[in-house]
Amino acid sequence: LRRALLQNRIKYQNEFILDEELKSRVFLKKIENSNVRLKAIKTINNTYKKMIQVLVHDEIFYEPILRSLSSDMDDQSNFIKHILFLGMPAIAKFKELNEEFRNMEEKSRKNLQIKLQMLASLKKPAGTSIVNFNKPKEAPPTTNLKRYVRETQSMMILKLELKAVEKTIKEVKFVTLCSQAKEIYPRMKSQVDNNDKLHRMIVNDMLAHEMLETKMKCASVLKGVLVNNLSEEEINRLERIKDLKKMLQKDIEFEDDTLQHLKNRADAYVMLRVSIWNLLEILRHVDRQPKLLRAQYPNSYLKLPLLKFEMLNMRAAAPEIFEENIDNIMHMVKRKIYKLMKAYAVELKPTTIKRNFEEYHADFLASLDMFEPVDTEEQAPTAPEDDILQENKTMANVPNRKQIKAQSAKLVEELAKRDEM
Repeated sequence: LRRALLQNRIKYQNEFILDEELKSRVFLKKIENSNVRLKAIKTINNTYKKMIQVLVHDEIFYEPILRSLSSDMDDQSNFIKHILFLGMPAIAKFKELNEEFRNMEEKSRKNLQIKLQMLASLKKPAGTSIVNFNKPKEAPPTTNLKRYVRETQSMMILKLELKAVEKTIKEVKFVTLCSQAKEIYPRMKSQVDNNDKLHRMIVNDMLAHEMLETKMKCASVLKGVLVNNLSEEEINRLERIKDLKKMLQKDIEFEDDTLQHLKNRADAYVMLRVSIWNLLEILRHVDRQPKLLRAQYPNSYLKLPLLKFEMLNMRAAAPEIFEENIDNIMHMVKRKIYKLMKAYAVELKPTTIKRNFEEYHADFLASLDMFEPVDTEEQAPTAPEDDILQENKTMANVPNRKQIKAQSAKLVEELAKRDEM
């Protein structure tokens, strides 16, 4: 049976549908719908993110705009208050004139009533007459107030215009603060120029104020941009600054520690240097010949045979200058100690040591002889006769007393001639 079912399914593949296939198709359709909804949700989410980003970016412009609107409202309220302040005198004057007009109207009405009553009392009583119902009743002549006024239509128009002109003149007087009508024109003529200048100044001030507000807005926007402009390069620069500050602090601490170390060991360094100098002084004559000191004569007159002090041993000679470079000192001390220890590599017998001591003592006493010449390069001592001849030759070159006087007189004459020239 199972085999037959499988064969039928293979044979009728397009028509044979299982329940699982139907369910799987339904689920696949739901998955597709879910994917579509997910894409739509992602798109909406990205859109909202972009909107939020734009709003956050535009946030820096809202505060200056609201501040400018608030300042505009304040300016408008102040302007309205200023207008009300300027209009209060006009309102007060209007109230005063209105009250005066009402009083005058009341007086004129009362006066008219009194006159009408007087006319009615002076009028004669009318006679009896036959009543004619066909004729209309005539109005009493006293009801027409302008019955006896002789005015034409043009006169009435001119009168109305005169009232309008008078009203305008009163207003101009009130505005220009003039008591006489003839003062209105000169004052208005000068006031027009002043008003134009004042208007220009107001316009310029308003433009300057607007420009200042614009600059303040731009400055606030740029300030916000610069403060919040933390790009990757800026962050790296700040991190680099922090690292350099830490390195500088470490170098300063190391320098302080080094100075403290040197201060604590300065005495030991001084003692060590003095000890090395002492050791170098002890080993000064090791690995070198004795140094011969010769006198340096400033002129040739001191180089006479009898004044040749360099033929004698110098007893009081200044010590040599100490070396300051510690590396050179250590090198010299090492070399001298090496030479000294190498010289005593073979152990000597006591008899040999005693004999060497006696020889050194004898040589030292011989070097103390006052008549021993130091210069070894001089020739052998000559005979006494040769010394006398050499001394006579030397004395022959020395001038006597008369020759010295003659040379002095000649020198004085030459100097006098030179001064005269």
